[in-house]
Amino acid sequence: MPSTHNSHSQARKRAARVDPASDAKTNSESIDSNQSVPSTSGVCTGVPFTQFDLEKTFPAILAPLSLLRGIPESQDIDALRALAPILSHCLDAILHSMAHFPEHIPTSPKYHLALSEVNFSKDMFLGHVTHIPLHDRPSSYREAIQAAMQFLDMTMSSLKGFLNAAAYEVAQLKPLPQVPVEEDLAQNADESVSTDTLNRSQKSKVSALLKPLLKWRPSRLDLATLESAASSTLIHSDSDDPGCGFVYVSVNIRNSLAQFPVSIDPTVGNIPHPEDATELWKDGNGLAQLASLKALVRYMTSPDGDIDVEIIDVFFLCFRFFSSPKETFDTLVARYDDKLVCRSSTITRSHSMQVKMRIARLLYLWVDLHWRAEDAEILNPLTQFAFSRLAQDIPRDASSKLISSLHQRACDGDKSKGLRMEKTIARAEAKHRQEMLSSTWEPREKKSMMSRHAMLALQMTLLLWEKYRAFEPEVAVRYLMTRSGDDHSPTTEIARKVANFMAYERAVHRFVMDSIGSAESVQLRIELTEFFLELASKCHELRNYSASCLIALACDRPTVLPFITKLKLSPAHERMKATLKDFYTRENQHMAGYKQALQSCCCPALPGMMLFIREVARGCGSGPYDQHPNVPESRLINLKRYRPITWAVRAMEKCHAPFKIQRVDYICDWLEHVLSEYLVGTEAEWETRIYDNCRKL
Repeated sequence: MPSTHNSHSQARKRAARVDPASDAKTNSESIDSNQSVPSTSGVCTGVPFTQFDLEKTFPAILAPLSLLRGIPESQDIDALRALAPILSHCLDAILHSMAHFPEHIPTSPKYHLALSEVNFSKDMFLGHVTHIPLHDRPSSYREAIQAAMQFLDMTMSSLKGFLNAAAYEVAQLKPLPQVPVEEDLAQNADESVSTDTLNRSQKSKVSALLKPLLKWRPSRLDLATLESAASSTLIHSDSDDPGCGFVYVSVNIRNSLAQFPVSIDPTVGNIPHPEDATELWKDGNGLAQLASLKALVRYMTSPDGDIDVEIIDVFFLCFRFFSSPKETFDTLVARYDDKLVCRSSTITRSHSMQVKMRIARLLYLWVDLHWRAEDAEILNPLTQFAFSRLAQDIPRDASSKLISSLHQRACDGDKSKGLRMEKTIARAEAKHRQEMLSSTWEPREKKSMMSRHAMLALQMTLLLWEKYRAFEPEVAVRYLMTRSGDDHSPTTEIARKVANFMAYERAVHRFVMDSIGSAESVQLRIELTEFFLELASKCHELRNYSASCLIALACDRPTVLPFITKLKLSPAHERMKATLKDFYTRENQHMAGYKQALQSCCCPALPGMMLFIREVARGCGSGPYDQHPNVPESRLINLKRYRPITWAVRAMEKCHAPFKIQRVDYICDWLEHVLSEYLVGTEAEWETRIYDNCRKL
């Protein structure tokens, strides 16, 4: 073979002298050797067809093909069973990517016949491997492996014919290349010899791809090289040199196995389920509002639900309100086994693989992020399902993630818990790496000493955030859903933590009103009002929306408003007051500005519980179930109830990212001491007390 290789190298050098396009070709790993050779087309004809290059544009098929070629030598029947479906998925992806040609190409008789040959030979290969007995004598294994290699050889030969047919049909769409006006005869002769030699080199390369598999010599294949060489097109892209006279068509292979995405084939259109007509109802934007549990799972695992970016969070944060872990798991497994009746076997397999990949992703999100102690009842059946079904049906990279998460849950035991909160905080911290905010009272340079309202705003933010981070958002929202009135005597630990934070919020509000109302002179009342407006503005700047809102509302509270409307505040403080009022109390569709600030902020923030109480109340305003508009007396899950609840949980989780503020103990202790007086008592009692203090002046 060295002489053949040298002759090929000399031919390529001669061709490079006459064809500048040859310099634009990139090298790729050879299939049957460890040496790097120029990538060649999968079509070898004398006319300038569009060149399909599997090695360059879909290298994922090379790895299973190389491993399959080594099976006759290793006699590893288990490897044959594992690699056969992977090769089948690769072929399905290639065939589907070719379906994006103009309409008359896939419908041409030559193209259709070649496609049928590929599907037939692939099914023969896969069917033979599937029906090999599990327990048999080694001699029969040798016969089965030999037959499988023959079917594989037939499959790859039919693939070659299919690529030839596709290239021929595409070539009919383009004009012939320009004929050179003047050419030196000697150069033309040299070019003719070089072209013939190069064509022979290409034919030998494709023959190596499709040669008899039993004569193959094993060679190591660098999978990292194959993965790095992955391209998004099945034929050469527009970046190649256009001077060679070819027509370059870009056809995307979405979600190649080399990159391993969520789905093998997301381009399969949505195929509606017959029961969706009565079990699923969507609004004008295509978002699900009413659904049964089965229809909701179908919606999440179909392309129709891709536009609903919130539905997965809505499902996992709220499914325990309308279902149990066991029922939910059984529904996901039933969807995994759902069969699609379709004329095209390619579409059927693509749809099935798409659903399985999406189910695997949902199970992984459940185990990794949303796992709870009550989910322990499905740990064993889910583990068995992952090992016996998922590991056999989907690529290893996907199933191994789920299996690793299940292993972690099993090791953690009863205290096992999803990592949703930790990952949310880590993602927020990664987006904003804030430096520590120092708040020393006596800096070295007096001119840089922090103002009193800035100092107090920093420490008040830190104090309230320490109370806020004590409870988990998901559990806190559950408490808010079942809470009645002010609930001054909570019984559970989470209820006490939530009630404690809300008590400190009320204490800040009462403290501001009482301080303004207790002023001994009009001038002092003006100074106090301006000070608290500055404090509220500074808290707003620090994204301490809790204290900022409560302080701003205290300055406009009806109890004290009659006594401060005649106060002549400075223009700057009037603007502060108007800005805060516009942000917190304006009629803006359920505090849309406030909510948008929390949603778009990538920095640490401290929200007020008043906002979440309103959102939870808005969600709970509708019942957990409702009937389909076209099906009276039906009972479907009301997703309109759970979307505001999901928003509240997500916003509360995001705000658990820590503030990097240096704590000043004596200021925080002073705040604790001052606010402790306002922690007890009812709202009516404090309204009366503050009103009486205001009237004394």
